[in-house]
Amino acid sequence: MRRVVIIGGGFSGSAVAVQLVRRSLVALDITVIEPRARIGGGLAYGSDEPDHRLNGQPGMHSVDPTDPGLFARWCEEGGAFAADPGARLADGTAFMRRATFRAFLEDTVRQHSAWPTGSSIRHLQGSAVDVVPDARGMTVLTADGSAVACDLVVLACGHTRARLPANFGSGLSDHPRVIADPLAAPRMPAVPATDRVLILGSGLTAYDAASTLLSAGHRGAIDMVSRRGLRPRPQRPPPAPGAPAPPPMLERVAARPERFILDAGHPPTVRGLLRAVRRRIRAAEQEGKTWDDPFDHLRDMAAQVWPPLAVAEKRRFFRQLRTWYDVHRFRVPPQNSAIVHAAEQRGQVRLRACAIQSVEAVGAGAPLRIALRPRGATGVETMVYDRVINCTGVDATHAADVPLIAALRARGLISVDPSGVGLAVDVHCCALDRNAHADARLRSVGPPTLGARGAPHGSAFIAIQIHHMIAHILQELPGSDR
Repeated sequence: MRRVVIIGGGFSGSAVAVQLVRRSLVALDITVIEPRARIGGGLAYGSDEPDHRLNGQPGMHSVDPTDPGLFARWCEEGGAFAADPGARLADGTAFMRRATFRAFLEDTVRQHSAWPTGSSIRHLQGSAVDVVPDARGMTVLTADGSAVACDLVVLACGHTRARLPANFGSGLSDHPRVIADPLAAPRMPAVPATDRVLILGSGLTAYDAASTLLSAGHRGAIDMVSRRGLRPRPQRPPPAPGAPAPPPMLERVAARPERFILDAGHPPTVRGLLRAVRRRIRAAEQEGKTWDDPFDHLRDMAAQVWPPLAVAEKRRFFRQLRTWYDVHRFRVPPQNSAIVHAAEQRGQVRLRACAIQSVEAVGAGAPLRIALRPRGATGVETMVYDRVINCTGVDATHAADVPLIAALRARGLISVDPSGVGLAVDVHCCALDRNAHADARLRSVGPPTLGARGAPHGSAFIAIQIHHMIAHILQELPGSDR
């Protein structure tokens, strides 16, 4: 029996395990190493807050791209829609709670834990700290001293924890008035209803935190602050009645790029792509359409467009355009948008474009004095806040801080992608070592491959990346290829 170890039990790890079981003709012994008590949550779906919702409809959140209706059927058959009447909107769209998707992932892994082919999935609760290669395979070492021998290791580590901005200093991460990581626990720590709150960030995590506070009856002022003051765009409108349904995502990402992308150059530049999509959006608006179609096509083409870009172009994107791209790419659930918008209308919530200049903590029990410099201004405003919530978001760019990643880099088994973001992998997600050689026994999927592959953000695109990777894995495991 071939042995596979998956390090990480969030969405990426769950999708790897389920898709391997579904597609292998021979028995696979799959071990998922995950420190949490249950598989499926990870950082993205670990919240139990009722106002934390998926930013896409059920059809965009499937563990297997060949079965995009899996999550929706699970919700219908298991009563999840009935248990969450606020999920469905008047236009027929639905945005489920993150906790519901976590329950779906956990249940789906359980259903695949004993498969007719003899494949199995077991959860080893622990933290992987090293991987040792030898002539026969790999051995994964855990923090408690366990050693798991296997033929293949898949790094499904996902995002790393959010970090406070540098101006806060390392000592403030444990300050009682600072919530450094609102995703660290299923529930956000309680905040007194009259506290003056500073939320660092204005993306989806910030909207989640603000929604939690407001739904709990928070009455104090809330400032959402980010350098550019950008907010996530609204969801695209549903198709008009009678309009054909869009093709499945697996088909869309494999399609030929439209002419406006091809005209951006071979290979294109970041500036060329930006100009091309802007021209196409203007043309769409003249036709009475919205920006969503051209932008979504560019998003769907990321796995084709990104890899040929020059390294300098990739770095330029991360440095100059990523924030703008992300606010269009990751759209706010309508329920959260309505909660925050209502609070903005009554003056309780302000979204501001400011940079943090300094933070002064007089004492553990005293409010924080924070100097803010509004965008475009030379002067500084000093504000006093009772509570600071760090919603700068999860990211894969800090992967080098993870002990396992540091150990693998020290061994030379992995390397940082030349773009400076995430890990270097080839087209089959094989890790590239310090000499840029691919090792088929060590793979990496999901957000840590963002710099190399460009697309693995969001469950639909991670699932598709895994789908293509598994075809190559099954060729490497004799007898398992369907």
